[in-house]
Amino acid sequence: MQFKHTPLTLATLLLFGAMFAGSAVHGEAPAFVKESLYSPNAATVAKVTPMLSADVVILDGGLEQGIRLGMVCRVTRGLQSVGELIIIESRSDQSAGLILELVKDFTIQAGDIARIKTIQNS
Repeated sequence: MQFKHTPLTLATLLLFGAMFAGSAVHGEAPAFVKESLYSPNAATVAKVTPMLSADVVILDGGLEQGIRLGMVCRVTRGLQSVGELIIIESRSDQSAGLILELVKDFTIQAGDIARIKTIQNS
């Protein structure tokens, strides 16, 4: 089979070639490629719910972020430590904790970051 090179077919080939080349140069990698294989061990504070006996801190992260029942988390706002909480419930993408300790004159607020407190042996 003979292929005829007419101006229209050449223009079409150039157009498709430019489209494919442009998509290869400007293509974005899927988000999972840039993410860590390990859980971040951190979650954002979604809200703080006042209760009669204690305030409950709801986190936007749970089992998928490595947060488990009984773990102690350090809560920070930027570089400032705000307090600590203990996890009382953990589901796949949400968890809840009770405040164990607060830094003087601070309160835990939505947007703060809770990270699992780890022990380092030297």
